[in-house]
Amino acid sequence: CAFVLNPATSGNVPSVSSPTPTTTPSSSSCLDYKNEAVRLASFDDWPVPDIVRPEDLARAGFYSLKNEDNTKCAFCKGVVRAWEPNDVPDIEHKRHFPACPFVISVINPRLETSSSSSRDGNLRPMHVTNIDLDGDLDELGARLGVQKHNGPKRPDYGTVESRLRSFSSWSPNLIQTPEILAQAGFYYEGLS
Repeated sequence: CAFVLNPATSGNVPSVSSPTPTTTPSSSSCLDYKNEAVRLASFDDWPVPDIVRPEDLARAGFYSLKNEDNTKCAFCKGVVRAWEPNDVPDIEHKRHFPACPFVISVINPRLETSSSSSRDGNLRPMHVTNIDLDGDLDELGARLGVQKHNGPKRPDYGTVESRLRSFSSWSPNLIQTPEILAQAGFYYEGLS
């Protein structure tokens, strides 16, 4: 095919020479940030991918300003920065710039579809990051303030049923019932 071999001479591409620019435009002015792939490419050195994913930001209309975590909407030019854990770019965009044409035409319908899907029981996939825990889990638990459980001191009363049986001589005239006490972990040893 002549077009594939040499598109310039195939007649399908106009042969117009463009004038040489006298000044070089800044890199951001010549990029079409209305294209999601171009927006995504702007996040190549994104400093906080563990807080908010570049894919989610680009999908929400944002591109990176290459200055900390500052992002800008390609449609309304609104700037959002200081992203925090659990921020959802679509929701933040809508919250800060509700009149943005991208919010109105793309994000609002997407959020409506998402909320109706979650009401129907279809959950939207989430990005989950696994954390590798090196070392002894007991030691890690202790550092986090988690107390180790060693089981009941009286294993013979380890079940609700066994504790309930211990109340066989319990007075029926008392306010506390054997069922409630057994559920709470108590057992009855009788009067001494």
